[in-house]
Amino acid sequence: MEFDIENIITGLGNFEAKVKEIIDIYGDIAAKELEEEVKDNLSYSSKTVELANEIESGKEWTGDNCIIYVAGNKQEFVNLELANDKRYAVLKPAIDKLSPEILRNMDNLLGG
Repeated sequence: MEFDIENIITGLGNFEAKVKEIIDIYGDIAAKELEEEVKDNLSYSSKTVELANEIESGKEWTGDNCIIYVAGNKQEFVNLELANDKRYAVLKPAIDKLSPEILRNMDNLLGG
């Protein structure tokens, strides 16, 4: 039995590229889900609209690692997340709520 090592290497390279593409696409979707969860759970106040506009999400690659993030880009988010016994936190609760689902979906996409 003979193996053509070049075909195997090419096939593995193509497979790796497809896996990265799947992760990249799902990373964008998961980041938007996190952003929507945060915006849906902001307590109503006169500043809610202003704060909602400062929420950003996305994904970035660091080497082979895809990092999904959601962030509040104003100082008020530090207060929301840390002050008042964290009663008004919105970023971490969204991450805690959706992380298991995001990881489960990623596992399913990758054939786990």
